Amino acid sequence: MILRKVFTGAALCCMLFFSANVSGQSGKPGVTDITFHLLTWVKHLDSGIDKYFKKEKGEQLNQQLEYLKQGLNDYKKARKTLSDSLFRNNVAPGKKDERSLEALKEKMSIVMDKLRGVTDLVNPELQAEGDKLNEEIYNALYSDQPKYLSYLEAFLGGLEVTKKDLALDGSTAFTRLEECGNIISTLEGKVNRKMGQ
Repeated sequence: MILRKVFTGAALCCMLFFSANVSGQSGKPGVTDITFHLLTWVKHLDSGIDKYFKKEKGEQLNQQLEYLKQGLNDYKKARKTLSDSLFRNNVAPGKKDERSLEALKEKMSIVMDKLRGVTDLVNPELQAEGDKLNEEIYNALYSDQPKYLSYLEAFLGGLEVTKKDLALDGSTAFTRLEECGNIISTLEGKVNRKMGQ
């Protein structure tokens, strides 16, 4: 009996040590880089077109893809403008900027809405992936616990984010969002070709 308690206690200590180690390696608490998941989903949309394309919905699909591309582009531009301003004015971390944070949240809310417009027109597998992505974004934006979609949002939320993390976050997010837009443009071309067949 005593031996079992010792083993249980040791196992619990190991688990706590491991989970503390993992959370320490994953960066700031409550920060999820959503651009990685967005890019993954857009790539799946592009590669899986033959599984969900229906000629009668082609025009509607292209319109929804264009809306999504525009939403992502607006979010990307807003992020870049804010990030450039923070570096230009050498803003120190730890001070909340609710107004700028809300502006980014509004842009991402639009992306969520446009994403939903596309998921309605694809196959169940991609729809489920898109719904999961939308849920992840929604939870980060509207959760009671402070959660952020990137280090930029975390910085604006008053977290102690280093300039190095902010710079890396900015370039990575910009590149991924740019790639999303390029893939969607390619996908729109594919839809047009399929409609012409």
